[in-house]
Amino acid sequence: MKRLLSIFLILVITGLAIAQNSNVLLDYKLRKVFYKGNTSFSDRQLKRYVDIKPVFIKSAMKRITYRFIKLQAKSLQNYYISEGFLNCSVKDSLIINQGNELHLYFNVKENERFNIKQISIEGNTLLTDGEILELLDVKVGEPFRQYIYYSNFKKILAKYSELGHPFAGIREEYDWGTDLEITLFIDEDISYNVDQITLKGNKTVGEPFIRKHFNIKEGKPYQLEKINQTKDRIYEMGAFNSVNIVPVNPDTSNQSLDLEVSVIESKARRFDVQFGARQGYTEKISYSSLFLEPEWTHKNLFHRAHRFRVGFTYDALIQNDNIDHLINAEIGYTVPWLIFLRLPTTFKIYFDRDTYDPFDDTVREDTLQVGEIRTDYGINISSIWRYNRNIYTRFSISLRNLKSELNGISSGFEPQTKISLQSRFDNRDNFIYPTKGWNILLYGGYVLGTDKETETEYFRLESSVNVYARLARNLVLAARLEAGQFFDMETIDPLMIYQLGSETTVRGWVKSIGNPYEIINNDSTSSSTIYAGKAKILGNIELRIDMVWNFGIDVFVDAGRLEDDFSNILDWSGYFMNTGIGIYYKTPIGPVRVEFPFILNDPSGNENEFTFNRISFGLLFAF
Repeated sequence: MKRLLSIFLILVITGLAIAQNSNVLLDYKLRKVFYKGNTSFSDRQLKRYVDIKPVFIKSAMKRITYRFIKLQAKSLQNYYISEGFLNCSVKDSLIINQGNELHLYFNVKENERFNIKQISIEGNTLLTDGEILELLDVKVGEPFRQYIYYSNFKKILAKYSELGHPFAGIREEYDWGTDLEITLFIDEDISYNVDQITLKGNKTVGEPFIRKHFNIKEGKPYQLEKINQTKDRIYEMGAFNSVNIVPVNPDTSNQSLDLEVSVIESKARRFDVQFGARQGYTEKISYSSLFLEPEWTHKNLFHRAHRFRVGFTYDALIQNDNIDHLINAEIGYTVPWLIFLRLPTTFKIYFDRDTYDPFDDTVREDTLQVGEIRTDYGINISSIWRYNRNIYTRFSISLRNLKSELNGISSGFEPQTKISLQSRFDNRDNFIYPTKGWNILLYGGYVLGTDKETETEYFRLESSVNVYARLARNLVLAARLEAGQFFDMETIDPLMIYQLGSETTVRGWVKSIGNPYEIINNDSTSSSTIYAGKAKILGNIELRIDMVWNFGIDVFVDAGRLEDDFSNILDWSGYFMNTGIGIYYKTPIGPVRVEFPFILNDPSGNENEFTFNRISFGLLFAF
């Protein structure tokens, strides 16, 4: 009898659990959400921490389950606790009205709020009270924000670890009450030297080639910064899925410890296919594209983590209602060290099919693909120096043959040498949907052509700064500033210099900013006009507002100009300027945009009023 009763109770509990997790609310519609009992925070403030809103269609009700509602109540309670209401409670309740309409109530019982009256610190000698309190990030007189308080214990211990005390500890005592008196007891322990460094987990990569990347040495003081640098160096070899370094076997009498380096190797051979959407650049054109990238890689040639890669890239370049094609194929070999320098270096043979302006408005009746095709093939050597995960510098030298072709008529190949140096700092929190951080790029390039007829030779300097800031939960401010200059020492092809006017630069125009250049086509019987410049200034500012159902609105201002130099940089009347508003929809591969730019200033004199003259379509954000 007891066994049958136990089975019955298990079945009942299981049935209740299934009911709680099933979509039993699908036949209802959640019309309103109420907050009751909240006196310290407004309804508007609480809505930021609850991911639940009124819904009006059945498909949207699929996510509104009892379990989901309980999780939102828990999220709200955690917010209150993080603001010092340690004994608060949040209960949810549902009321069914006529017409299967649901009203959801979050009933809040705040109770007392705990504030910090005093913080005392004892036992610290390496760090001052002020340094510890700054790391703790809590202040006397403010609410006791428990989550921040305990999270910042890690910062204090990490600081001690940087000072060579990896086994420091923190103990605390409280004088409980609504006004808290806290005493922190710091056990600084002792400093240690590294005795032995052991390596485990490597099965196919030779140990000497891993140890070559160590920035830590036996017999030297324990230093967390060098340990973290070693982790990054080993991971950047590209042969491991994870790298971890932990101190073990502390010997307080000898003030020594051992370090254990653990790695997990990734599969040496792999075939990948990537596809999606991205922003990019051809030789001189920004674009949005859909791309496909099949790639075969061997990550561990000769058991030295040397990498061999064969790859192919296809981009369908999209600008408004036009599509063109970018093709790249390459074979590359990468070594982690260049002679005695730790500079990951790639030797590459490549082929590029590029277009200088696939979206030229010039009409050519005898071809469907307008714009000139650039074919570029050759060899390239590039080395990269990475300071950390956010900062790197790349040096590259190419020996290439460059050919232009229009309507099937070729200009012939011109041998060129190209040398470039590029540095980037990028700490964006997300590459597709950034909400905070910076993306800074500095570039310098030199090109020398050996064709006696053209004698191409020029030098290019360029910089760009992107910054992103979250103003509210669903509000992001983004800004960009770019500047660049071509210095021609002999001659320079106008097709190679800057062009502006697209859905990723100045959205009110289509490649019609700058000085006019007449281009003699390869058939020598016709010509076309392009607008370009040797000096570029581009500025954008954009407000991105996330709305319902993955839709959003962006409000933007663009300004740019192309000249031969920067002598008129402060002449504001010479800038092509537009403002506008757009709608975007968030997808897993990036936003899809439809934007309506309005011209504010047109130095060409074609438009002198606040006018609307085009619709801009784009994949991903403009920057």
